[in-house]
Amino acid sequence: MRAALVVCCLVPIGAGRPAHSPQFARFVDRYLDDFARRHPSIAAGNGLHQHDDRLDDFSARAIQLEVAALERDRALLAGFDPATLSPDQRVDRRILQGVIDGWLLEQQTLENWRRNPMLYASALTDGIHNLMTVESDPPALRMRRVIAKLGQVPALLAAARANISNPPRLFAERGATFMRGASAMLGKDLDLAFAGVASAELRDSLRRSADQAIPLIDAYASYLEQDVIPTASGDFTIGGANVARRYRAEELIDVPLADLESLGERELLREQAAFRSAAERLAPGKDPLETWRSVRRDHPKLGGVVNATRLITDSLTQFVRRRGIASVPAGERVVVLPAQPFDLGFASMHARPPLDKPSVRSVFYITDARADLPVEQQDAWLERYNYASLSNTAAHEAMPGHWLHSIYMRRTPGKIRRIWIGLNPFPQPSSGQDGWAHYAEQMVLDEGFGEGDPRLRLAQVSDALTRICRLLSGIRLHTRVWTLDDAQRCFEQQAYVAAPAARREAERGAYDPTYGGYFLGKRGLITLRDDFARQRGSAFSLRAFHERIMTNGIAPIWAHRQLMLPGDTSAVIR
Repeated sequence: MRAALVVCCLVPIGAGRPAHSPQFARFVDRYLDDFARRHPSIAAGNGLHQHDDRLDDFSARAIQLEVAALERDRALLAGFDPATLSPDQRVDRRILQGVIDGWLLEQQTLENWRRNPMLYASALTDGIHNLMTVESDPPALRMRRVIAKLGQVPALLAAARANISNPPRLFAERGATFMRGASAMLGKDLDLAFAGVASAELRDSLRRSADQAIPLIDAYASYLEQDVIPTASGDFTIGGANVARRYRAEELIDVPLADLESLGERELLREQAAFRSAAERLAPGKDPLETWRSVRRDHPKLGGVVNATRLITDSLTQFVRRRGIASVPAGERVVVLPAQPFDLGFASMHARPPLDKPSVRSVFYITDARADLPVEQQDAWLERYNYASLSNTAAHEAMPGHWLHSIYMRRTPGKIRRIWIGLNPFPQPSSGQDGWAHYAEQMVLDEGFGEGDPRLRLAQVSDALTRICRLLSGIRLHTRVWTLDDAQRCFEQQAYVAAPAARREAERGAYDPTYGGYFLGKRGLITLRDDFARQRGSAFSLRAFHERIMTNGIAPIWAHRQLMLPGDTSAVIR
């Protein structure tokens, strides 16, 4: 079955070109400031630091006030006549309407603040971690803001105790783990982050504040472990209608879930065929999975991961320039560094949010295996950095993925499409952000990077299969078609993901039901590229297309179509 994705009918974007509306710009500024005040940890990740000294207020009264403010802003947005707005502002208005609808769904209907302890832990750790790692202001000022945040920990945890009632067991378990992680971060990592600050008095004050917060956080984690988790039986599912509403709000995709599933099933079969074809080219007659395992065992040695990443990223940069994928601004280069001692994730692109200060660096952090681990554990860690997967990761995170996207977004009109992680992390729009990065993985190989090396294609297709299983799992878990075990089997059997990672992917679907946005964004970009190329004919330029997409910022694919194909009403994804 062929799936066609459409969006709600709207005023044609290309109808006239009125001047930029200062009234709408003021509305956006006020909305973003209100958002930053209510959700300072999320805002900081977007370069909005005016409320960095605050923690989220999860009290029932604060939630009521937020709902009232969102309903007011929804009405004010409806009052803007699209005919009085510039084409960019019309798109931003529609995106912001979706963002507000998503938040109203979250706060009024889904009420994760009543059932998900992870929200409280993330509000604490994300904001403090941002102050530790992002040099948006002098270290002493950031330390004082951390101290101010830590003083609000009692209120945050009191709200968690008052609000959370019979959560899903998985959410309670994850919440306890997140809280233990917050305690560990404050116990050691905080001092490492600010070790270079000269003022011993300020460092002592920071340590005292952390030492006061740690027992409270540990007590709440123990409460979850001892009093909540043993009897937690809440249902994590939100139902098909709410999954569809989330896609409609976040991604501006209004389509029956059954058609989304059909699209996923079709693409799953196509990508599996591509996986088998690449494996056959690499090792004719051999089992494709064993061939893939052998590729994964080809990785840098201990101590060589960061340099290998630099070489691959530089090679991608040269290819992007040489092949005409996009221009790389003069003086700009991806910085690849070992992960900081308090930030030991796998691989992460800390791209400067386009709204942040120019002094903030963008850094691609890589974590090598620990030398003190047993050899078998080192090998298991390094296998994730096999050369083929490392190439795919670098294309996604850096070049021409998130890093290059962030560079072009500094020129994006307005502010709405310069929000790097979306405005709503639980949920979080992803088609315009990770959709581009996922598209970049496939596109560079299609354009000839690696000269057709089947190992690179195996890694790329492996990740593509995972993103398709995310789409299917998010829908089928929340419509009760699948259990978590069923979702895990999809990742294991259909996407060839190892069991532990497959379980983590399945469990993510429980609290992130629209994580299929990665896949939908990639498909939407491919569809738009094909349609735009047909319209432009011999005048089509792949470089110009990519640069236009990146400059248009983070946006649902519908918005990109309206900006590039004004008045378009055709299917967004085919």
